[in-house]
Amino acid sequence: MLGPVHFKFIFLISILIFMVSITGLIILITIWHMKLTPFKDYALVVDAGSTHSKIFLYTWPADKSDGLGLTSRITQVKACDVDGGPITSIEDPTVTNTQQYFQSAMSDCISKIPLTRKSRTFIFLGGTAGLRLFEMQNPIYTNNLLNSTRTYFNSLGVHFTVPEYQVRIISGSEEGLSGWISTNILMDELLKNNKPLETYGVSDMGGASTQISFVSPNAINDRFNMNLFNTEYDIYSHSYLCYGTEQLRLIYLGQLVNNANGSLLINEPCLQNGYVQNLTYDKLFSTPCARDQYAPLPSLNKSSIFSFIGSGDFSLCSDTVKEHLNKTGCTSTTCSFDNVYQPVPIPTSTKFIAISAWYTTFSSLAPNISLSPNKDGNYDFNSVNFSQIKTAISSICNQPWSDIPEPNKYRPFLCFNSMYHWTLLEHGYSMRDENLKNFHIVKSINSNDIGWTLGYMINQTNAIDPQFRPKRLITKNEFGGLLALCSFFLIVSAIISIIIAMKYYKQRRYIQ
Repeated sequence: MLGPVHFKFIFLISILIFMVSITGLIILITIWHMKLTPFKDYALVVDAGSTHSKIFLYTWPADKSDGLGLTSRITQVKACDVDGGPITSIEDPTVTNTQQYFQSAMSDCISKIPLTRKSRTFIFLGGTAGLRLFEMQNPIYTNNLLNSTRTYFNSLGVHFTVPEYQVRIISGSEEGLSGWISTNILMDELLKNNKPLETYGVSDMGGASTQISFVSPNAINDRFNMNLFNTEYDIYSHSYLCYGTEQLRLIYLGQLVNNANGSLLINEPCLQNGYVQNLTYDKLFSTPCARDQYAPLPSLNKSSIFSFIGSGDFSLCSDTVKEHLNKTGCTSTTCSFDNVYQPVPIPTSTKFIAISAWYTTFSSLAPNISLSPNKDGNYDFNSVNFSQIKTAISSICNQPWSDIPEPNKYRPFLCFNSMYHWTLLEHGYSMRDENLKNFHIVKSINSNDIGWTLGYMINQTNAIDPQFRPKRLITKNEFGGLLALCSFFLIVSAIISIIIAMKYYKQRRYIQ
C-alpha cells in the first residue's frame, strides 16, 4: 500500500507533467502560428527586359502543409523599377557590378517582406527577348551575367535553392503562356469560372518580341495543354522574336537605309514632318534581328551616321510597315504573317486583353479618338472600329513636329508605334471590327500590373521539386500528433493531481 511519501512524490510528478504539458502546448501553438505556418508567403520576380528591369513582389495566403499555399489568390505588394536601363547595360558582369545595378530597387522591394517570411521568399529572374537576342551575339557575356546574378541573389537571405532554374533566360512560349495565366488569374477566369472558351486571349507587346496567346482546342501547331485548377486548357501561343516595337523599328529603318542607294539622308514617312533622328550604323545593324533579308548591304560604310528626315506621310508609313508583315507564302492551313501558323479567323467571341507596350502607346493615342479610360484606367473598344483608329493615327503622323507643344522623348515615335501595333492586329492577326467589341488595352487589374511575371511565378513555384521548397520543422500531421500527446498528458496529469489532492485533503480532515 502506498504511503503518504509515495502520494506526495506522485503528486509532484503529476504537477510537473501538468506544467510541462501546458508549456509545451503554448510553445507548440506559438511556433506553429508565428514561425512555421505563415499566414502569407512571398515571392520576388525580376523581369529582365530588353529596355529595363523591374522587380515585382507578390504575396498569397499560405498553406499549412507543403508551404505553397493558395497561389490562385495572389496579389502584388510592390513593383520596383531598376535604374540604369536593361540588365545588359552592366558592361563588366562582376558580382559587385551586378549588386550595384540591383541594389536600390531590390532593397526597396525586400523591405516590404516581414522578417519572419524573408527566408521563405522565393526569388526568380526571367530574361526575355532582349537577353535571348544578346545570348545569340555574346553567349560568354550572357553566361557570366547570369552567374553573377545567381551569386548576388544567393547573398540576399531569401529562398534561393535552385540557382540554374531560378535565374535563367525564358523561352518565348513561356513568356506568352505566363502572360496568359497572369491575365486570366486576375480576371477570375481560371479558379472561379473554369470554362476554357470564356477565357481571355492576350497580346503582349515588348521591346524585342511580341506574343499572342488564346484558347484554341483545334490548333495544329504552337498548341500547349495546361491543367490549371483541375481544368484542361488547350492554348495557342506564339512568340515573334524581333517583332517587339524597338526591334521592328530598327529593322524598318535598316531597310530604309538599304533602299536609299547610299544616301545618308533618309526619308522617314513614320516620323513627323520637321523631326530628324540621327543613328549610327552600329545602332541600326548590330542587332541579331538585322539578318537574312534585313541584313545591311555590304557596300554600306560601317562608320556612317544616317539622318532620318521625317516626312509625316501616313499612307506611305502604313504601306512600309505592312511590308514587314508578309502575308504571302503560307505553307500551313492558315497563317498570321511570315509563314507562321495561326488559327484564323480568331473567333469574335474571344475576349482579348492587350498589355505592356500596347498600353504605353495607346494611352498617348487615345485622346485623338476621344476614348477615355474606364474607372480602372483601362481602355474598352466596344464602340470603336479600325477606321476610327486609323483616322487618329493619320492625324498623329501628318501633324508637323512644330505643332506639338512640350513633347516627351517617346512622342517622336508615336506615329510608328501606333501604326505598327494596329497594323499587326488588323493585317497581321487578321482581326476585324467585330473582334474589337471584346478587345481591351489594360495596364493593371485591382492594382496588379499585368504581365508575364505573375503567371511565371505561379508556374515556377509549383514546379520546384518539394525537396527544394521552404521547409517547416513540423508538418501539419506532426503538429496534430504532438498537440494530441500534450493534451493527453495534460488531462491525465490533471486528473491524477486532483485525485491525490482530494485524498490528501480527506486524510488531513480525518486526522483533525
